[in-house]
Formats: sequence, structure tokens, C-alpha cells
Amino acid sequence: MSFSFSYNAPWLVAEFEMKQRMLSWSITHPGFCDNDRVAWLEVRNSDLTPDIDAQNYMKSMLDKNRLGGALGLMTSRYIEHHHFAERIQGFVKAQCLITMGLSNGAHVGFPDVERSFAKVGTINSLCAVNVPLSDGAMIEASSIATQARTAALMDYYRTDLPDVQAITGTGTDCIVIASPKAGSNTMFSGLHTNVGKALGEAVYAASLEAAAIWHCTNGNWNK
Repeated sequence: MSFSFSYNAPWLVAEFEMKQRMLSWSITHPGFCDNDRVAWLEVRNSDLTPDIDAQNYMKSMLDKNRLGGALGLMTSRYIEHHHFAERIQGFVKAQCLITMGLSNGAHVGFPDVERSFAKVGTINSLCAVNVPLSDGAMIEASSIATQARTAALMDYYRTDLPDVQAITGTGTDCIVIASPKAGSNTMFSGLHTNVGKALGEAVYAASLEAAAIWHCTNGNWNK
């Protein structure tokens, strides 16, 4: 089941024709849920002062903008910079819609080199396939999406910025996996399956493009 998406600042909204089974650690819907919309909200530091509860703020903004119930994602990245990729392997179609801000980027395993940052960029990804997945396959798909995003980041730094410390993500990333509710579940989604191949390709392509555009508009993360 494909999704469509629209952009009208400060919102980027992806919509499915029918409710999907989703897995994420979204601030509004952590864990498994059924939903037909995913909404990104562009925020600034002034929106989320220390006295503001981020979860309540997000839910109230969704309600005020007739998006109540949607799975919510927040970022300080200008969401006019959103990136989409679609790939097909056999009978599986995978789509990825991503916003990537790297201002709070870090390299996993090296906490002592984490730098200070003025705002939280965040990498938020919606990763959808057109075949139903078991709960286990959705968890495995989340690992594939994480691998693909991280590989794209590291490949970008290796080829385009070899003298710059690569990052593997940010401290506020979120990945949303979506698959249809109806039908016979696909039990596995590893790298050797059509699901894993299509999803990995889509996420890699969208992430690589997003990384290049972020650096063109923001410069190196550790300068």
C-alpha cells in the first residue's frame, strides 16, 4: 500500500488510503500502533522551552491542525528539505520519506566526542512496504532501515568529506516502519529477502540524497 504526502510549512504529512500496522518510537505513538497518517512538525528552540512538555505540545499541535491521532514527528530541520525514494524487488515495493538534520549528529560508540549544538536537527524516516509483515518482520525491517540510513551517512562522509568525522545518526532520530494490516504476514525481512532488499535500497537512496543536501545548506557538522 503506497502513501502520498504533502508539504505545507510547518507540516509534512504522509497519508495512506487505509490504516497500516506501524512500529516506531514516535513521541506520540511509541511501539506498535495502527494508523493512516504520519505528520512531521517543524519546530524551533522557542517552541520547546524547558517548561514545555514535548509530548503534550506535539499532541496539541496535531489537534489544532486537524491532524489529531496522526503519528507525530518533530524536527528543527527546514522540512521543505524532505526526500523520497521508492524501490521494487520482485513483488515488494518499498518507499522512504525522510527529513534529515545533522546539527546534533554523533558517532555511536564515541560519547566523549559529542559536540555541543544550538538546535536539534533529527533524522525522521517513514519506511513503508506494500506487503503485510509479522511483528518480528517489522522489528527486523527497522534494523534494515537503520543499517541503510547509517551506511548512507558513512558512505557520504567517506566519499565526499573524507577528512571529516563521520556520524552514524543523531540523538533524537526516529524510524517508522509501516505495512498493510490485511493479508498473510511475511515472516522475515532480512537483507536476503525482497522486503529487505527493496527497503534497504529505498532508505539508502533517500538518506544519501538528504545527507548531501544538508551539507550543502549547513556545512560540516563538526565545524
